[in-house]
Amino acid sequence: MPYKKGRPLIDSNLFFRAASALVFYPLMIIAYSIYYVFYRSRIIGRSKLKNCKKAVLVSNHTTFLDPVLMSAAVFPRRSFHTLLESVILVPFLGTLCRLLGGVPVPPSIRSMFNLPKECARGLMWRRFVHFYPEGECYIRNQDVFPFHPGAFLVAAELDIPVVPLATVFVPDKSGTKPRVRLYISDPVHPDLFECKNRDTGKVDLKAVRRFSEHVRNLIQNEINRRGGSRRFYKGAMPRVVGEGS
Repeated sequence: MPYKKGRPLIDSNLFFRAASALVFYPLMIIAYSIYYVFYRSRIIGRSKLKNCKKAVLVSNHTTFLDPVLMSAAVFPRRSFHTLLESVILVPFLGTLCRLLGGVPVPPSIRSMFNLPKECARGLMWRRFVHFYPEGECYIRNQDVFPFHPGAFLVAAELDIPVVPLATVFVPDKSGTKPRVRLYISDPVHPDLFECKNRDTGKVDLKAVRRFSEHVRNLIQNEINRRGGSRRFYKGAMPRVVGEGS
């Protein structure tokens, strides 16, 4: 069950998938209860996901517990969540992350071009795969860093939309504690940027980058419009590194 380098990124074994469901639902209820106590979180716009048969979800990455919030957005459905391979290689934690839907992304250019095929397999069982295109967690950050193109390459290759999610931190009434508001925006289809040539089937990487920048701007504009506060920013979260990474 533990992940090893070179293995498929998503485990399609029936036993593993059953174990994943048994682990996910009770832990999700507990984890989101804890998250809510810390942040008094609200999720706005869940109805925009109803008509998405398959989609890539992207958001700014602001806390270690972001996957809990993103899972709550699609609950009771489940989503896959991409994360660094170094996290998956941590003993016990890595297996737990995979059971909860974690998909390791190896640190190589080749892995980025393998992602669409792996995600296509995963989307046979779940509607959504979630990415943090910034590539790092910036604690309570409200200024979205430039996006890596992987999530948008997957959307273009699979011909499915990207749904932007903006995690917004607003102060409580006292002005001293952060409260979280997750805003779900309308899906954006890669066809709007002509990311894939319909005749050749090839993806235009320049168009993919324009696509990614457009979605980044949507998330940033949503944060600004909803009054995201910069006072709670804590800097970049240290990476979790496992054996063999």
